[in-house]
Amino acid sequence: MAQSRVNILVVDDTPANLQLLESILQERGYTVRAAINGSLALKAARIQPPDLVMLDINMPEMNGFEVCRELKNDPQLARTPVIFVSAAVETADKLRAFEEGGVDYVTKPFQPQEVLARVETHLELARVRAELERQNQALAQALQNLTRAQTQLIQSEKMAALGLLTAGVAHELNNPLNFISASVQGLQKTVAPVDELMVLCQELAGGENGAALGRLQAWSGANHPEELRQEMNELVKNACYGANRAAEIVASLRIFSRLDEAERKNVNLHECLDAALLLLHSRYKDHIRIDRRYGDLPLWLCQPGRLNQVFMNLLGNAVDAINAKPASGADEEIRVSTRLEERDGRCCAVVEIADTGVGMSDQVKQHLFEPFFTTKEVGNGVGLGLAISHGIVRDHEGSIEVESRAGQGSLFRVVLPQFEA
Repeated sequence: MAQSRVNILVVDDTPANLQLLESILQERGYTVRAAINGSLALKAARIQPPDLVMLDINMPEMNGFEVCRELKNDPQLARTPVIFVSAAVETADKLRAFEEGGVDYVTKPFQPQEVLARVETHLELARVRAELERQNQALAQALQNLTRAQTQLIQSEKMAALGLLTAGVAHELNNPLNFISASVQGLQKTVAPVDELMVLCQELAGGENGAALGRLQAWSGANHPEELRQEMNELVKNACYGANRAAEIVASLRIFSRLDEAERKNVNLHECLDAALLLLHSRYKDHIRIDRRYGDLPLWLCQPGRLNQVFMNLLGNAVDAINAKPASGADEEIRVSTRLEERDGRCCAVVEIADTGVGMSDQVKQHLFEPFFTTKEVGNGVGLGLAISHGIVRDHEGSIEVESRAGQGSLFRVVLPQFEA
């Protein structure tokens, strides 16, 4: 802060003291304003806020302590440093000066070097404090911008995952719906002869036995009842299978769709894993075997929607790692296992996802959870899935461990400590 720009307000009811302080400060290049009582000092400060106030304690009508209190109650003047001035050297006066908000205390008669040293010290402190506040505001704004950008990136990653999920669900639902559609069309064709049979049965029941038996024999020869019965049973069976499969997919989608659930709930982790596997089924069904080795896990207190995202990311990466192999064989496998384990005195649920994919080098493993780090081709990922998963597991006070060697597959181990309900 240049001295020529510094504005100091001096308040004293003794003209000789005012003149002495003015001369000391002006010689150093400060701009000095003088006030002979407390009310004038407050008016002057509110019209043009000073950079520092030198304030006499013993003044009529309004003493220095009262003036300081008014200054500190004014939001525009509260941070202005106040140096008290007095001939009194009592410890109680000094203590009260600091209690009222003063930053220093100068005794009369004045020593010019002492006055200047104290003034310059507190002006520099005020400058540094103002600079720190400015930097803090800049940092707070930068943090806000970073948080907003992070939120947008996470949302972008969710939308990318949702796009893959939607494609998988559409593909998976298409098969059972085709079963149902084809079965219903077949049933439509078989309903006509069955309807004719019902009419014949009614005629037999009505006593027209001769003519009805003749037509019944003709119907039997034309429609082959045993084949018709088998065909109808098969069509009904296929329709039921398609409906049940579609219901399973919808149920899994409901489990996985809890992406925005923030509160903790007791959930079945195996259901979460099964839901993610079912929704990824179209990406691995023809060439990857799933080996489930589920242990005896109780319901686990967690944020299910966020953990679903973790499982989806890890399982999706396992599929990608196998698909990235130059020539994947029929023995490709993803092993999903769970167990209880004690870590640092806490009961933990451990979920392991191991694949027979391309594996990773030690160098890749070092950067695995860094945002935007990816080994996938451009357009196949932005490198946020594992970083987000790591953050989610960390928020659960857990950890993700990785074991992998290039060309020998990878194992991701999610460790989730138990929370108190």
